[in-house]
Amino acid sequence: MDYHMNPLISANMSRVRRIKNLNGKMATIGLLSTFYDEQQREKRREWHIVSRFLEGAKTRSEDFGFDFDFLEFDLSYYSAERIEQILINRDISGLVLAPLRFSTSNLILDWSKFSVASIGFSDHYGKIPSVFYDNFRCMQHILDYLTRRGYKRIGFITDSDNEMRGGHLWNAGFYEYQNRLIRPNNRIPILRIPKPEPLFDKTDFESTHFWYEENKPDVIIAFRSKILDYFLGLGYKVPDDFGYMVLNWSSLTNGCSGYRQCHEEMAKVAVNIVSERLYRNDRGELSKPQITLLRGDFVDGFTVK
Repeated sequence: MDYHMNPLISANMSRVRRIKNLNGKMATIGLLSTFYDEQQREKRREWHIVSRFLEGAKTRSEDFGFDFDFLEFDLSYYSAERIEQILINRDISGLVLAPLRFSTSNLILDWSKFSVASIGFSDHYGKIPSVFYDNFRCMQHILDYLTRRGYKRIGFITDSDNEMRGGHLWNAGFYEYQNRLIRPNNRIPILRIPKPEPLFDKTDFESTHFWYEENKPDVIIAFRSKILDYFLGLGYKVPDDFGYMVLNWSSLTNGCSGYRQCHEEMAKVAVNIVSERLYRNDRGELSKPQITLLRGDFVDGFTVK
């Protein structure tokens, strides 16, 4: 009857058979978060961000027909061995790792048991594929935007935690743009605080004010809105006295102008990578792990003229 098998259908069915477990069920993709604090009454930390990772990973996993599981751990309570055993007991085949709660945290499992990818830059995970936003180009995009809005003296307040999470590419993008396109008399040194912004104390906030008084930026770039709250408490007005732009815009940044990091999209792309690895029965670390970079979006607010 001159029948020929459709090679595309054959390839698809072969993939489907490979990602089913021994019971004939579709494989489960898990999202693992360490933004969990057993000692706090509200145990879920940074939920306004982690929930966006969850939304993206769950939606894409279900779009592909996988089962999905969300796993939360406080690394001060759970050892790597215990976490690995829980993953195995819950029949996790594919695994998306959300950024670690602290940039200095460490989580190394036997990745050979999982088709795995991470969100964010983290050497602490080992040689696995990762997805993140393009910090370098995002910073340059922001500087272009602020320059077009008429700002000439652009200041940047950073902190050690976000520097490490971003592979120091925020700073690299700022310095490259500054040295290439901003006149020497308008170049403002970066202020680096050696702790995460949510943990700033009175001395840290006072150092931001001293830096402002010394350099007189007409716009400040920072990661969150706590620094702005401090300046508003001193009587400054935005955008009259200076503009303010947050790099990690969220519903908690109080109407600031900012850059919305594409958390849902990053999680979806991470699931794409995990699903392809499941199709190929490809697990564990890679000799040359890929890094996929995404861009974010501007959000208008009241803090930039």
